[in-house]
Amino acid sequence: GTNLSKGDLTGSNLTKADLTGTKLVNANLTGADLTEANLNKANLTGANLSGTNLSKANLTGVNLRNSYLEENLIT
Repeated sequence: GTNLSKGDLTGSNLTKADLTGTKLVNANLTGADLTEANLNKANLTGANLSGTNLSKANLTGVNLRNSYLEENLIT
């Protein structure tokens, strides 16, 4: 997968994005829209997911260790 570690994706529209196996270690995804995104086996270790919309996202096998999750929309 793609390496976006430490990337600043604040407020990004990643609706329906295929992020399978993507490395997002310590990335800033604050307020990002990941509706229906495919995050299968993505590495989000230490990522900031504050206010992120994860509605209908595929989170199978996602690594969320030490990630910051607050005020998320997950359905």
